[in-house]
Amino acid sequence: METLIKEESLNNDLNIKIIQYNEGFQKSEVLRIFYEAFEQKITAFIKSKEKAISIYEKSLNTDRIILAVEDKKITGMAGLHYDDKNFTDINYDTLKRYYSPLKSFFMYWGLRLMTPKVQKETVRIDSIAVDKSCRGRGIGTKLIEAVIEFARQNSYGQVLLEVVDTNPKAKVLYERMGFKVKKKVNFYFLTRSAGFSSEYIMVYDIPVNSK
Repeated sequence: METLIKEESLNNDLNIKIIQYNEGFQKSEVLRIFYEAFEQKITAFIKSKEKAISIYEKSLNTDRIILAVEDKKITGMAGLHYDDKNFTDINYDTLKRYYSPLKSFFMYWGLRLMTPKVQKETVRIDSIAVDKSCRGRGIGTKLIEAVIEFARQNSYGQVLLEVVDTNPKAKVLYERMGFKVKKKVNFYFLTRSAGFSSEYIMVYDIPVNSK
């Protein structure tokens, strides 16, 4: 049975804890932080903010979400993908509530093609987002550290994430944390409206017998 994220304080100066999502928090607040961080990517796929929020809310798997919390306020979130289950699962039937069957079909398969396959021994970080008012405090770093610890405690072999070519600062941060580039994927003009043309797939290998 998998070990959940243990509640953990960042340091003695901050009252921020890393916890597993629970029903004491509003999905809407998680989605607000997520949408603000990835607005350009999301609007390239779903133009309407209202539709996007509604679709994602119906598609959330909250057992794949960890939170950074300060005084009961969400300051950041990480959405995970492992054991064939992602933190969002946007399916054809959900899309068909908002779009024609044909458009829903192409949107669904476009999403499937953009989502990497995750091996059994891998925990993938699909998304990391920090509230605008809390950025620059190391919260994203601590969320990633918590995911690495979760993977280690549950005997996964690696943590995987993607970073786009237009976010070089994030790539440098991940490298400092021990992630290495596994490969670069080029999308060329297909993702231009989303603000990038390629992404790096990066991996953190968990040492054997490190549990």
